[in-house]
Amino acid sequence: MSVKLSILDPSPILAGHSAAEALNSTRELALAADEMGYRSFWVQEHHNTESFAGTAPEIMMADLASRTRRIKIGAGGIMLPNYSPLKIAEISTTLSALYPDRVEIGLGRATGADPRTSAALLGPGADNFPQMLRMLLDWVLDASDEIPLPPDHRARGISARPRAKRPDIWVLCSSPPSAAFIGAMGLKLAFADFLNPGLATETLTAYRDAFTPSPFAQTPYAAIGLTALTAKTRAQAETLASTMTAWSAARAQGAGGPFLPVEQARRQLAVAPAAPTRSGIIGEAHDVADQLRQLADDSGANELFILGVTETLQDRINSYQFLHEAWSQY
Repeated sequence: MSVKLSILDPSPILAGHSAAEALNSTRELALAADEMGYRSFWVQEHHNTESFAGTAPEIMMADLASRTRRIKIGAGGIMLPNYSPLKIAEISTTLSALYPDRVEIGLGRATGADPRTSAALLGPGADNFPQMLRMLLDWVLDASDEIPLPPDHRARGISARPRAKRPDIWVLCSSPPSAAFIGAMGLKLAFADFLNPGLATETLTAYRDAFTPSPFAQTPYAAIGLTALTAKTRAQAETLASTMTAWSAARAQGAGGPFLPVEQARRQLAVAPAAPTRSGIIGEAHDVADQLRQLADDSGANELFILGVTETLQDRINSYQFLHEAWSQY
């Protein structure tokens, strides 16, 4: 099986740098990924955080699609509970009309925010997710002229505009029960390994076992999102990864904030009262590629979405370049 590599980027904010700089770094990274040959580039949605600048993935997708040539542009994801299904259907079809065959909409069940911020976003809440998802899918199919809304549909007379070729629809998940739901809906799945490490095989098995073909996917298609970082040597990669490791350790203790430069991150880790959490697959590119290949083989994943954060943009670009070159040798 040919396993694809893609990139997941949250627009991380580095200490001493602005959110605008983080967004511009995402732009530069997408351009580099387009040249490297990665299949897709996804952005994320986070709210009320000093760690990430990505709050409006639909805007970033439009910007990145206009600047790149080949790579598919997606959201991993758009948090559906924060919006109306009709609005997301319209965003999706507009992007698809502008950039046919390049748009991927990954939908999240969470809100990407704390409870008070979620309330401020005025979304209806995750409890309504299955109904919201079904409505969105119906509107997208209607807008693409594949399956018109039936006469007795509760949204009959309300259409998503513009009419356009259907974008690729995915759903994010972090557990086997959620994966089974996605499979039964006949949608592509993206499993967040960085949220629940070690559950990839069980989750993807639940997805495949429950899968029912649909207009959105005739056969199961599952991706795993995880953190990984490469450099010319393992020692260099581990040093660069201090930025991610320190942030993960702080988050595990309830702290937040921007990502730290390497030296400051290493000092923080040296005095951290608790051991840092799992920070992903770190090392020389071929070793990382071997571990990723083993994960894909064990789980049956069709694709891997790689997320890596370093102090400098160039080190991030280098990490993805080294990995893609090593992966291409399989």
